[in-house]
Amino acid sequence: MKINNTKAENLSQAEAFRRMEGDELVLISTYAADFRHIITEFKLLQGRVPSADDLLWIESQHRGHDITKAA
Repeated sequence: MKINNTKAENLSQAEAFRRMEGDELVLISTYAADFRHIITEFKLLQGRVPSADDLLWIESQHRGHDITKAA
């Protein structure tokens, strides 16, 4: 049985976006798909929803720079 943690996923993403510098709509269009992919993979491997810290760290590693800082 697959457990749906939509609320936890949304809260994690919302917190991650709050910690980032820049226009929120631009950030969402830039990172939302990557965050969704990270969440899906993380849940498969770890069995839980990633925290905002997890999302920011993993995406920063993929991009090669700290995504919380404005470009």
